[in-house]
Amino acid sequence: MGSCVMQRRSMLWAPLALWALGALGALGALGSGCGDAPTPVTPAGSGPRVVSLAPSHTELLFALGAGDQVVGRTRFCDRPAAANAVRIVGDAKSVQLETIVGLQPDFVLTNAEAIVEMLGPIAARVPVRLVRTDTLAQWTEAVGVVGAMVGREDAAARLTSELKAVIAEAQATSRSHARERVLVVVQRSPFFVAGRGSYVHELLEILGYENAAASLDSPWPSLSAEALVGLSPDAIVDAAPDAGASGLGEADELKAFWSTFAMVPAVANGRVVRLTDDVVVRPGPDLRHAIDVLSESIRAPATADGAR
Repeated sequence: MGSCVMQRRSMLWAPLALWALGALGALGALGSGCGDAPTPVTPAGSGPRVVSLAPSHTELLFALGAGDQVVGRTRFCDRPAAANAVRIVGDAKSVQLETIVGLQPDFVLTNAEAIVEMLGPIAARVPVRLVRTDTLAQWTEAVGVVGAMVGREDAAARLTSELKAVIAEAQATSRSHARERVLVVVQRSPFFVAGRGSYVHELLEILGYENAAASLDSPWPSLSAEALVGLSPDAIVDAAPDAGASGLGEADELKAFWSTFAMVPAVANGRVVRLTDDVVVRPGPDLRHAIDVLSESIRAPATADGAR
C-alpha cells in the first residue's frame, strides 16, 4: 500500500476499487477551496514550509523533527498526535488548491503521481515534490530524500540506520519458524490483497513467510472468491476496513464471513485473524511496530471456529 494515501484506513482503502495503485491511491476529485474563508498562514519553524499530502510523509516529517515546518496536511495524516493541529487541506474527495497556495509553502510533498497531476493547476505557483513510498526500499530512500529537503540530514541518517537494524533483527528471528503461505486481505468487496511489490509483501518476506499472492502481477491485485480459494493460504490476515458492516461483534463477524471459505486451509485450521492497525499497510518510521503487529497476528494461536 504504500503512499498517500496509505493513510487513514477509509482513505487508504476506498480508492482501492479505483486504484492504478502505485502509491495507494489518490485524494479524489479536486476542489478549489475558493469558497472558504481566508485562512491565516500557519506559523512554521525554521526551514522550508511544507504541505504534506501523504500520511507516510507527514509522519516522517515529524519523526525527523520537522513537524513545525508542516503547514498543511490531509485529513488522514493523523500520526503522530501533534499532526492533528496542522491545517487540513484535503480529504478523500477534495483538495483545496487555493488554500494550499494561501499557506505559502515552499513545496508540496506527495508520494502519488495521481496527486501530482491533481495539483497541476497550482504547480506554477507552488513546487510539487514526488517522493514514492510504495515499497520498503523506496520508503527507506525517502527518509534520506525528505530529510535533505527539510534540512534534517542527521536525523534522517539516524532513522535510516535504525530501519536497517530493525530489518536485520527481524530477518534473523524469522529463521526460527517454518515458512508458511500467508494472505493479507486489504479489501473484501471486491477482494483486494497484498501482492508482490507491495510494502506488505516485503514485510512478509522479512518475517520469513511466503506471500500467498506473490504470483499475481500487481502490488495490490483484485481477485474473485474462486481465485482466493485457489491461493490456498495457510493463514489469512484480514485487514479490510469494509469488514464488520453486518453489525455483529468483531469475532462473530469474522467467523461468519470466512465460514463460506471452509475449503481454504487457513479457515479450516482456524488461522484467520482480524487486523485493525493500519501500521502494517502504511509505511512509516515505526517499522518495528509494523513488523511486530504483523508477526503477532500470524502467530496467534489457532481456534476451532476458524477465526481469531
